[in-house]
Formats: sequence, C-alpha cells, structure tokens
Amino acid sequence: MRRRLLVGFVLFAFIATALLVVPFGLVLQEHQGPNTIHLLKRDTNALSALLTDALNHDDLTRAEQLAHSYSRSTGRQVLVVDALGVVLASRAGQAKDHSLVALARSAGRNGASGTSAVNKLEGPQYYVAVWLRHVASSVGMKHVVLLVTSPVKVDNDRVRGDWRDLALYGLLMLIAACLFGFIVSGSLVRPLRRIGRAVEAVGHGSLEVRVPEDSGPPELRTLARAINSTSSRLISLLESQRAFVEDASHQLRTPLTSLQLHLENLQSSDELSTTSDLHHVLAEMNRLSRMVDSLLALARNESKSTALIAIDVHVLVQERAEVWRALAEEMGLEFEFDSELGLQALAIEDVFEQILDNLLSNAFDATSEGGRVEIRAFAVDEHVEIHVVDNGRGLDESERALALRRFWRGRENRSDGAGLGLSIVAQLVQHSHGTIELRESAGGGIDATIILLRA
Repeated sequence: MRRRLLVGFVLFAFIATALLVVPFGLVLQEHQGPNTIHLLKRDTNALSALLTDALNHDDLTRAEQLAHSYSRSTGRQVLVVDALGVVLASRAGQAKDHSLVALARSAGRNGASGTSAVNKLEGPQYYVAVWLRHVASSVGMKHVVLLVTSPVKVDNDRVRGDWRDLALYGLLMLIAACLFGFIVSGSLVRPLRRIGRAVEAVGHGSLEVRVPEDSGPPELRTLARAINSTSSRLISLLESQRAFVEDASHQLRTPLTSLQLHLENLQSSDELSTTSDLHHVLAEMNRLSRMVDSLLALARNESKSTALIAIDVHVLVQERAEVWRALAEEMGLEFEFDSELGLQALAIEDVFEQILDNLLSNAFDATSEGGRVEIRAFAVDEHVEIHVVDNGRGLDESERALALRRFWRGRENRSDGAGLGLSIVAQLVQHSHGTIELRESAGGGIDATIILLRA
C-alpha cells in the first residue's frame, strides 16, 4: 500500500511539475527573440544620441571608444556606415562583412530590425538599424546609419540554459515530492499497520488488545475508536454469554433434580400418592418452561439492534396503564398514572412496552390488596424519567443492589417466576443507552426509575 501511495504521489507531482515547467520554458523560448530585439532598440536609441554628438564634433576617436565600450559590456557589435563606406566598427571583421554593410545601407530613413541571414562572423544575427539623421553634413558624412547586432547563438545558449534550470527545478521538485510522499505515506500506513495487528490479535482471541486512538489522521482515529468499541462489545457479549451459561446451568439444576426425585417417587410409590407427585411434576415443568422462555428473551435481547428511535412516552404509558388496569381492579389495587403530554424519549424499537410490563408485574406481585401502584413520567433537563412506584413490602438496600442480577429472588418472593424479569429490564434499558435504579418509595415499597435520553 505504501508503494502505491508513493508512486501515485510522485506521478501526480511529475505531471504537475511538467504542466508548470514545460509551458513556462516554451514561453521563455518564444519571447527570447522579441525581447532581445526590444533591448537592441532601446540600446540603439541611446547609443545613436551619443555617437551623433561625437560625430558632430568630428571626434571619431570618442565615437570608436563608445562603440568598443558598449561591445565589451554587452557582447553586441556596433557598425556605423555612410554613403561612402564604413565609418567605424567595434570589430575589425565587420568592415569586411559585405552582408552586414549591405544590411545597414538598406535600412532607410525609418530604420529596420529583425534577424539577418548567416554571416561570416557569428552566424544569424538579431539586428537594429537606425538612421543618424542629426549628423551634420558639414563633417563630410551623408546618410549615416548605426547598426547594432547580437548573435542569435547567444540567445539560443541562454534559452538552453533556461531549460536546464527549469529541468533542475523540476528534478528538485520531484525529489522533494518523493521525500514528502515518503513521510505522508508513512504517517498513513503506520497507523493502519497498528490497526491491522490489533484486529489480527482480536481475531486470534486476544480481545483485551486495543488500537491506539491518539495517533494518525482523524479518519484513522475514528476507525480505531470503532474497532475498540467493537472489541469491548465482543468482550461484553462473551462475558454475558459465559454468565448466562453458568447461571442457566445452576438454575436449571434445581428443577431438574426436583423432577428426578418426583419421578423416582412415582416409580416406587402406590397409587394414592400418584396424583400429588404428578401435581409437583407439572409445577416443575411449568417453572422450567417459564425459565426457558425468560432465558430465550435474554438471548434475543443480546442480539437486538441498538439503533435508537423517538418514542412517545405519554402514549405508551397510557396504553400499558389501560392494559393493566383490569388486573389491578381484580387484585384490589389502586392504580394511577401521570405523564406529560407529548413527552418523547430515545429507545430501541418495541422495548419500552416490555420494560413497563416487567416493572408493573413486579410491582403488582409485591403489593398487597388495598395497596397502590402508580406510573409517573416527566422530563428532567436532557433526560426523561419513568417511575413505577408501589407501596408493597419493598427491599432493603443490599437487596436492591442484587435485584437486577439474573435469577435473583427476594427473601419473601411469593411468585413462581424465574428471577429474570428485572434482569431483562436492565438489559433493555442499557441497550437503549439509559439507566435503571431501584429506590425506596415514600410508602416503603420500590420506586423503579428508568432514565432515558430525551428525544
């Protein structure tokens, strides 16, 4: 992966550098000739004024000094001709180069510029020719023309130098891109390798291994947190499964032993005790059936989706209260509910009814005839609290701490349940990102409090 990232990064840098360097080099090459001619025109205009002054003062020596000085400082050549021949030349061979002399004489009064053909001295030349119209005829010169030339070869060498510089710049850019790509790809690959090693360790059973969440790009940190969360979830599920198997094995042993004893009694007893023993067998069978149903409910809840939805607490509380009202009247209990209209909370779909039913079942079992059970639901800041309150026999503090454990049954429990109701409630509330508390109510019973996130 690192090699592919590096190759892709360098390839992108190469294309980007080429798109920058090549057009820039072509522009330099294209404008080199016109720029040189422009500079020649500027120098020629300045030099023509100086030479005109020297010639008008009949100071040919100063004019030659000006021409030689300019030629030495710029590498360009100066030629001055009139109608009779060559007046001065910065290089001796120019006076004998008939093509340059002819080029100067053809300039005319408006001057000329461009590129000359091959000459004997330095090949093709950029040239600018101007007529020195202010040279007085009294000095014996007519139609004096100044010709300044610059070899094309010099400009070509300069263009080639520019191309070399651009190529070097591109090479340095590629080297820098390689180094930068190596560093960036390393910063991406190293966290991925750590994540890969951690996932592999988890796959081999080392669920305690965690991926560092404080290094790498934000996306990889998010991935690391997700993997750690998944590992924690796996540990929780496996622990729940282990505890489930241990508790189920322990709790099923008692009714199975009882069944075995009754069946053995049936085998060896007379007909008079048969009915009583059958009654005990059926009771144990029913108990086993209820326990298995509760265990299956716990197992299903472990695999429930944890996606939260908004539920209308007021409507659901009202519906469950109407369902349980008939049983409350039959048992001689006072049953009321109070809920804020439009109250909404976040919970897993279809679990709120199970939570209320289990809590109401426990409250009804714990409350004697003439007692009171009520449901209250209201908002507290960013949460919603649901209270199922009874004034039954209640639990002491140590019992309330144990009541949410699987298979726990109170010391005065009169019901024939499996001791899994509150455990199921706690599981569903936890999956809904809520909490459950068992508090002592004002009437001495239990105040079962569910706290959910407000929608």
